[in-house]
Order: sequence, then C-alpha cells, then structure tokens
Amino acid sequence: MANWQEMMPSTRAYLMDKVLYELHHKPDHLEAYNADADAYLARFGLPEELATAIKSNDVAGMYLSGVNPYLLRAHCIGVKIPEAESLAALRSLLDHEDYNDG
Repeated sequence: MANWQEMMPSTRAYLMDKVLYELHHKPDHLEAYNADADAYLARFGLPEELATAIKSNDVAGMYLSGVNPYLLRAHCIGVKIPEAESLAALRSLLDHEDYNDG
C-alpha cells in the first residue's frame, strides 16, 4: 500500500518528500534541477528507481512510492506536467495491485 496512507512514512517516502519540497520551495533549486537533474538529485542519495521516477515524471510511480499528494501536485505544476496527464496517471492506479492491497 502507498506509504502516504500509513501512520508513519517510510524512509523512501520521506526522501521523496524532502526532494520535492526542496525542489519547489527553495530559491534556485528548480533552476539547478533543470540545468542538471542528475547532479541535483545526487545530493539526496535517492535510490536509482526513485531518482528515475522524478526525472521521468512518473506521477503514478512517485505516488506509489509514498510521496505526499500535495508535494506531488506542486511538482507536477512546477515541472509543467499537463494536468490531464497527471490525473490520468493517478486514475490508472485505481486498478493497481499496490494501491488496492490495503
């Protein structure tokens, strides 16, 4: 089940939240990310699959990793993922095994 629904987020969810928070709430971070996403994400020591989810704008993957929905929404707006695309990715999870196991 997605971590954001649990009482205590996992370390993976915390790391993803931290990255997305800093990326969109600290001056010049989005500019640094846009200039070199790999170098920016390397600062955080994310597992490769989480860094890849961010770089590839995998909205569903980020959601399932436990990202706070509000931070995920801020990320979609900040990197200009079209709303229809982000909503379609989230709706695709309605039948997803990891989402419905709880």
